[in-house]
Amino acid sequence: MSPEDPSSGGKNGTLELPKTATGFDQLAHAIRARKPRYDGKILAEPRWDSELVLQDVRHPTVKLQEFGYDTAELNRGYGVIDDTAMTGPTQLLTPEGVTRLKDVCDKLEAYAGSSEFIVTRRVRSADLMSPFINNMIRDRAFLLACSRMVGVPLIPHPLRTPTVQINYFEGRRTGDREIAKWHRDGMDYVFTIQLNDAGEYEGGRFTYFKGRTDQFDGVTEDDPRIEEARCDEFGAALFIHGSNIFHAVTPVTAGRRVTFVLSLFCPYFAKQDSNTFWHLAGDDGILATIPNWMRLKWPARSPAMDFSLRAGSPVITWSDLQ
Repeated sequence: MSPEDPSSGGKNGTLELPKTATGFDQLAHAIRARKPRYDGKILAEPRWDSELVLQDVRHPTVKLQEFGYDTAELNRGYGVIDDTAMTGPTQLLTPEGVTRLKDVCDKLEAYAGSSEFIVTRRVRSADLMSPFINNMIRDRAFLLACSRMVGVPLIPHPLRTPTVQINYFEGRRTGDREIAKWHRDGMDYVFTIQLNDAGEYEGGRFTYFKGRTDQFDGVTEDDPRIEEARCDEFGAALFIHGSNIFHAVTPVTAGRRVTFVLSLFCPYFAKQDSNTFWHLAGDDGILATIPNWMRLKWPARSPAMDFSLRAGSPVITWSDLQ
């Protein structure tokens, strides 16, 4: 990304996009945050069908070691080192599948809430609003495609509120432009599906810091480790190990950009999950986060089965990835 690119507003020696609040500012967000009201009314939805999942998903992969992480720091077990940093962009759904998903997400925009924490305007817990989305992310064929991209068994995240987020960016040349601040996710396994072709908007580029998260402080716009993931085709799906990668979305200066963001969970690595209470509370508020947090931290005797039941998901095993 060029430091002088007008779509990012970048300037040499600074980061034009702000970083997510920390410390007392983060606590203030957690106190102020309110979950948008949903009246349960949604127009007729298209049907979900397993046939909407592509069977032969091909994708380039980048490892966390390329970001500076040592293998000893990473989740490990079951003969596997959980070292996938980024995968894609690729296509997870058929063109018809993406079209149906876009139709649902467009209808849910009426319930989008504003936030100053990370993403300017978004819908949280969209799977609780939409039968189509709920069925899609709990479909065995879809979960297998996602799991094989990453190399670990995945199910919908048991923290129900942030499991599915839809981000909406409306183009603005000046004023308070809609962005995603520089942040790392509370979730480890984050998938983004692009619901517009890049020709429909200007700006709105997914940028990331190709370095460790503890190296991000003091980074400037002209740092060569700031790179762009060209996830700009209709239906393009990108996986990132969200808790280990700082990333942001530059302002959309014209047109409209919508993304579907799904957080999945590996029950086998449950005790190594990266979530922190205050990261979630900053987005959803303290009261909304407490029951979700208790559900996540409830001890599991059989992680694959227990967490799958909590997420209302089929069990995905290591042998399923073969």
